[in-house]
Order: sequence, then structure tokens, then C-alpha cells
Amino acid sequence: MEVIINYLRPGKGTARYIEGLVDSDATRLKTLSMVPGDFGRKWCEEVWWQNGCVAHGVVVGSVMKFLFYKEWFTVMQLIGINGDNLGYYLDIATPLRKVDGEFQLTDLFLDLWVWPDGKFMELDRDEFEEGFRMGLLTPYQYKKANQIFNKLKRLIMALKFVQLLD
Repeated sequence: MEVIINYLRPGKGTARYIEGLVDSDATRLKTLSMVPGDFGRKWCEEVWWQNGCVAHGVVVGSVMKFLFYKEWFTVMQLIGINGDNLGYYLDIATPLRKVDGEFQLTDLFLDLWVWPDGKFMELDRDEFEEGFRMGLLTPYQYKKANQIFNKLKRLIMALKFVQLLD
């Protein structure tokens, strides 16, 4: 079964994803998407290798997403073509909602990358601050995003982050 996820990106429009449903319960939606080889390599070249998240030459083979109904973040786990965990991309976003049979959430700009060993890197703080200055985020969203961002960093440092995905 497939699900449609509409990911609103303030100031950039909406990205629409069609993904394979793995699991759905009252807490979250879990999806899995296979990444075609040519796209996986190009995606790694343009995004993951450039910022040092994934080692040069390693290619993403699939993506597991964890989208939460009550949490203000999503998790995208990158899986290599050999099935190895490459790391986690945490995206601060509004909680997932179901609208007319499809799912929707809004990106709040802030992101974290977490390597499998638990080290992490903050991403897109400049975009977040600029989005707020431009009025793309409400004061409530700005405050909430900062709170969740700091909470996730504490969980990662306490080695409790992966437990959120169980």
C-alpha cells in the first residue's frame, strides 16, 4: 500500500511524496521508499557527500521515514545499498495530519543529522532565522521549533534518540 505525503515548505511550495506504507498506528506513520541507483548516486553527490553526512562513494539505497502525529519532528533514516544504516536526518516540522486521505506537514527549517555512532550536526539554522524574519514562521512555530530542536539534541547526547523510533 502507498501513502501520499504533502510536505509544505514555506516560501518554496509543496513537495509531494508517494511512499510505501510499512506501519501506521496512533503515534506515527512509517514508510519505506527504494531509491533508484542513478538517483541515489546523484542525490548523494548533490547533498549527502557535500555536507559530510555520508562518506564519499557510499550510495543511498532506501529511505525509511518516521512521521509523527503529535511530535514536532520527522526522522528520515538513510539506508545504504548494502542495507547498512548511514544515519538519520531529523527535520523539525509540524505534526503529521491526515487531510482528505493524504498526509500533510509543514517544514520549520531546522534540521539535525545524526551519524550511526550518535555524533550529530546542526543544519539550516540560517534558513530558520531568515524564514522567521521573512514572516514564513509564526512566533509560536519559531519558539516550538527551538524547543524541539534542543530537546532532540539532549536525547541524542543521552543516547536515547533511537528509542523514539521503536
